[in-house]
Amino acid sequence: MKDAIEHAKNATGRLLFDIVTDIPETKLQPAENPGDRVKTLINKACLKSATVSATLSVPGGFASVITALPDLATIWKIQSQLVADIAATYGKVAFLNREAMVWCLFRHSAAQLLRDTLVRTGTRFITQKISLTALQVLLKKIGIQQASKLIGKTAAKAVPLLGAVVSGAYAAYDTREVGKTAETYFKALCNESPLEEQKKELEQSENII
Repeated sequence: MKDAIEHAKNATGRLLFDIVTDIPETKLQPAENPGDRVKTLINKACLKSATVSATLSVPGGFASVITALPDLATIWKIQSQLVADIAATYGKVAFLNREAMVWCLFRHSAAQLLRDTLVRTGTRFITQKISLTALQVLLKKIGIQQASKLIGKTAAKAVPLLGAVVSGAYAAYDTREVGKTAETYFKALCNESPLEEQKKELEQSENII
């Protein structure tokens, strides 16, 4: 059991790196009313994430640790596609780099680790580029944090049906927060709100854990 937990922690950082450096393509075009489309995209992604997570979490006990990594990988891929679709909806695909993806995926759950990610450029805030080595170090830290949180849920997974409900609900919540962060970020890049308002919006997730 202990070996499985350590494997999960070590593998999560590598898994994260693969996901954020392989930004998914999107077939969506800019929308006239982006808010309405984004709401639909988030709802669909939440439902998909919850369904996948609940299904993978049905096994209890030790089996739940084994299913942890594919659970994470699948959910993060769903969420990364959501981020890409929201960027396209606001016509800002050009700004969707690996740093922006990390920001959108983990701003709500790893606020302290990402506190220096945003920089001010003129009248807006944008994620700053970091070296490949720095990115790997950051993702390793986030990976350990995320793996620890997931492993902490294995107590609920010991009761199969309860574990499925808990995991599904958490996946939906987590995906919704990713969508909200992405919407705020790409909407702000459209200069639809004053600079200080943008900063306030972008920092709203600071207290969300």
